[in-house]
Amino acid sequence: MSLYRALFSLLIITSLLAGPAIGLEPSANKDDERIEKQEKEKKESPKHDSKEQGKKKHDEHKKHEKDHKDGDKDKPEASDKKKPEKKDDQSGDKSKKDAPKKEMKREPKLEESKKEEKPKPSKDDAKDQVEKKDSDDKPAKGAPKKEMKPEAKKEEPKKNEPTPAKRPAPEPKMEEGEGKKMESKLEPKSEDKPEEIPPPKEAPKPEPKPQPKPNPQKFAVTDLSQVDEDFAYQGEYYGKLRLPGGILEATGIQVIARGDGNFVGRQLRGGLPGNGWRNDQLIDLSGKRDGDQLVLSQGNYQVHITGKKATVINSAGDILGILTKVSRRSELLGLKPSSRATILFDGTSADGFVDAKVNEKGELQIGTTTKDPVQDFRLHLEFRLPYMPYATGQARSNSGLYIQERYEVQILDSFGLPGEFNECGALYRTKSPDVNMCFPPLTWQTYDVYFTAARFDDEGKKISPARITVQHNGILVQDNYVIPNKTGAGKPEGAEPRPIKLQDHGNPVVFRNVWIEYLGGPVVNSQAEAIDTPEQN
Repeated sequence: MSLYRALFSLLIITSLLAGPAIGLEPSANKDDERIEKQEKEKKESPKHDSKEQGKKKHDEHKKHEKDHKDGDKDKPEASDKKKPEKKDDQSGDKSKKDAPKKEMKREPKLEESKKEEKPKPSKDDAKDQVEKKDSDDKPAKGAPKKEMKPEAKKEEPKKNEPTPAKRPAPEPKMEEGEGKKMESKLEPKSEDKPEEIPPPKEAPKPEPKPQPKPNPQKFAVTDLSQVDEDFAYQGEYYGKLRLPGGILEATGIQVIARGDGNFVGRQLRGGLPGNGWRNDQLIDLSGKRDGDQLVLSQGNYQVHITGKKATVINSAGDILGILTKVSRRSELLGLKPSSRATILFDGTSADGFVDAKVNEKGELQIGTTTKDPVQDFRLHLEFRLPYMPYATGQARSNSGLYIQERYEVQILDSFGLPGEFNECGALYRTKSPDVNMCFPPLTWQTYDVYFTAARFDDEGKKISPARITVQHNGILVQDNYVIPNKTGAGKPEGAEPRPIKLQDHGNPVVFRNVWIEYLGGPVVNSQAEAIDTPEQN
């Protein structure tokens, strides 16, 4: 029995000795990890640590050893064994903790002391401050720590995972292969930029820029459906105004569009040209349209035009009267040819002209001449001027009726103008019309011309000048006028007859209902002897 007891006690002793050695491994591992952390913290920490910090660590280390010794004295049996062991540690044996685990198993005394020290790390883990002191004490003992570096197993995982000292602000963990994606973080940002910019279609449309002022010579409207807002205010207004003393007097106002809402006009005492006005008193007006109202004025004298009404207000603010817009028509418009007349153009055939051009509306265009030359004749033609508000002077709907290609009766938009020697109804640059009977543009107008050619003797000497009578819109504007010579750019006078030309001056003037009656006969000295005017028929 004694042998069995001895074996049993031996087994118990060996198990007790083996137990602390096995339990030492995890604590040893923890000590190794702490040493490595402290070593890396030292490397990353600034090299210029002050000496005062080292003294503090040394004092803390002594306090910790003192507390550790006091705790061991309170324990039975184990306290006697610890004393010689800690002396050995101070002499330099403690550096052997980094030695392989097999060597530590062979020293039962060291294992037993560490077995008793095992519960203290658990208390230190519960308290963060004590743990920091333990980590500071171990590197102060001067143990060589370079021996831990060759362990490859511990260095491999640290390449992929940052150490506690190097760990940045919380970042999402990456799996293997995601490092390349993180390196190109800037690329998706540059690709996302075009997506943030709204597509061109969805971008707000810029406000329409103000259109530049049209070229006066090119802006010409020939269709009423294409006119601007100013066109509705242009035209003639007629009515009666109350004069001082209560007298009512017929008055006419002609309003002319100048483009972009600008207007000029004139107030005519007695009525409109050919209908009461005697080429005498008038008032020049000017103004600008504001919305649906046009105000023309001369000083404090004003004319307010809204719709088709013109309200006249004197300088004292009194309303003198209201005039109404009118649209006059020539009495000879649509005049049919006589039985002796030759039709030159009736809208269906232009056989009477050379290289004639007819538009889609059946209107004869400028730039053509009659096939037959003319001597004495009566001519009827109707013409329409384009609407050219920006143009002025000779650029405003210019054309001409060139008789024998020598004498020009001017065709021009001179509505509302004084009626100069180069305006509509004039013998161009030779004689002004007796009255300016020009109607507003886009209104059909009439010319009825009575012409007697000049006569020449056999030697080519002029023995009788040419004569002309012109009715413009049924009103006599040239009364048997003796033409002294060719006009403007006309061909020189001569005995040979020449055709009639419809001048092309670049503006889209059109004609219709053109017919001629050839008269012939001897040279005459008065209109009554050779020409029967429509008024006499």
